[in-house]
Amino acid sequence: MNKVGVLARLMSGVMRAPRTLGFAESFLAAWNAHDADKVTAMLGGGHYADPLSKGRQQGAALRGHAQTLFSAFPDLSFDLNGPITVGDGAVAARYTLSGTHTGALPGGLGIERVEPTGKRILLEATIFLVFKSDGAVEVDNGFDLETLAEQLGFYALLMPRTQGNYQFGAFYRLNKGNVQPPEAIGITWLQLRDPDQFENAARITNAVAESFSDRPGFVTGIVGARPPDETGYSSGFTLSAWENLEALEANLLPNATHQDAVHQFMKEGLAWGTHSRVYQLVRAKPVMVACSQCGKKNNAHKSVRKCSACGTELDAAPVYW
Repeated sequence: MNKVGVLARLMSGVMRAPRTLGFAESFLAAWNAHDADKVTAMLGGGHYADPLSKGRQQGAALRGHAQTLFSAFPDLSFDLNGPITVGDGAVAARYTLSGTHTGALPGGLGIERVEPTGKRILLEATIFLVFKSDGAVEVDNGFDLETLAEQLGFYALLMPRTQGNYQFGAFYRLNKGNVQPPEAIGITWLQLRDPDQFENAARITNAVAESFSDRPGFVTGIVGARPPDETGYSSGFTLSAWENLEALEANLLPNATHQDAVHQFMKEGLAWGTHSRVYQLVRAKPVMVACSQCGKKNNAHKSVRKCSACGTELDAAPVYW
């Protein structure tokens, strides 16, 4: 490009700078006003992305995402704190993102919602806006997801899907206070081929675990899942541990929620592959805990709750698994 062309381009950028800068300020003001409709409308059909948006969003999806953030962080604010860079059809700005987590966030793996923690977030962030020739605006809003997770007390793990013979995923445990070691365990394994059904299957599985949790003799439920891979395949398992085989048989098969899940996975074809097994205790050693005073290992469930070596009161028996 010759010198005249370069100068013309620079002058064009300077002339547009007040408009683009004003738009950026108005866009942040819409976020600070918690106006999801205005946030969406201002992009003129363009897209928005941040570390929580699960990809680029526009229209109703963007509106819903903004409303979710406003609900989870009722005092959410974007405060400019650094240099604003205005380029040819683009604006970048540093700001501080702050708020208090007093509302629910969307869950995953079958858990419908993440309950409020009451914790406050304070993040350094950068917003980048690109103004397209058709009037649309593309927005990338960047902040550190690991720092956000740390401030909320959440996990933020980076792990492979596979590594050699290892496969990675996530699991959660459900226990409502029963500390008895189980003598019977039921396990169901599932594999899905439709990636769009993963969250549905996870919700069904969680409902089954919840339906077990208040039954007599239930000890612990463990649900594991591997989200869909590049082929669309996903897999998961449900483990329910019971005080004895009688408790398992009395509460597993007669359970209406469990029966409905079996029907959907087996009869309606929600799952591609399924398999279930029941295991009964053959032999076991007692759960042992260390004395907090002398370190001597003691039976966690013995009737006299004192260390056999020094007589110190033992800590409560741990929840199994």
